Amino acid sequence: MIGQKLVKNNFQWIDVHEPDGEDFDRLNQEFSLPYLLVQDCLRPEHLPKYEKSEEGHFLMMRSFDLDSQPQDTSVQELTRKIALFFTEDRLITIHRVELNYLNRVSEKANKNDYPQTLSQLVHQVILSVIKTYEAPILNLQDLYDNFEHEILAKKNEHLSTIRIYHFRRKLFVVKRLLKQTNDALYHSRDFWQYDQSMLQDLRENLDQLYFQLDDISVNFDHLFELHIALNDQRANDVMKILTVFSTILLPLNFIASFYGMNFTHLPGLNSHWAILVVSSSMGFITLAAFWYFKRKGWFKTARE
Repeated sequence: MIGQKLVKNNFQWIDVHEPDGEDFDRLNQEFSLPYLLVQDCLRPEHLPKYEKSEEGHFLMMRSFDLDSQPQDTSVQELTRKIALFFTEDRLITIHRVELNYLNRVSEKANKNDYPQTLSQLVHQVILSVIKTYEAPILNLQDLYDNFEHEILAKKNEHLSTIRIYHFRRKLFVVKRLLKQTNDALYHSRDFWQYDQSMLQDLRENLDQLYFQLDDISVNFDHLFELHIALNDQRANDVMKILTVFSTILLPLNFIASFYGMNFTHLPGLNSHWAILVVSSSMGFITLAAFWYFKRKGWFKTARE
């Protein structure tokens, strides 16, 4: 479906929503859009890119889908594709699903005098696409904070590998898309030759989001290494405690084994006091070993 979002004296904005074969034929014939670039709009897996032709400029972008599910991890599940064709006096946006941020840009542009030029309109549309990544990045920051709380505050020894996979996969996908979007905008600098400040503003917004993701990624790598180190330390603490108790029980096992041998003559074998003496000796050895190891601090764990 082809419709007009905005019409002003020197430019217009045409929006194509859920295009079919007839719409693509009309775009190719009536608006002189290159056939191959129009075909790119049909590929759902297409990543951000920029191309320039004799007919104008072509920019492929992907906006984050706020309706995506927590278990979604692929580019197609997390984002929605939008194609922008722009010339000196026309902007054409093509997308398959309804994009609310485009409606907000259109409503604001129709109510106000701004934008007054096509470059300003393109800037507003691209900026609205970039802004869709703000909420998911904040969500990733919250997920990182939860991981940090579980590892450091709750002393959780086991983290869900599924949660870790979803977190790291989303982090990778969003970083990759922001990086490719920034590269695409850099290649579109010819369009912004008279509006360099707008291009700089778009790239600064992308850089800010990318640096936020990079901080989360680096911090999570350090946190995960700390989690592994803490688990290793817990295993060492367990082995240390088991070693201490084995050392305490070793002389007791020796005495019990010694008097358990099948010999006729053993010291105190026929004495009524032998059991008391042996039991007292074993109790004294146990208390002495416990006191010695406690004084050395061998019962304490690394967290204590």
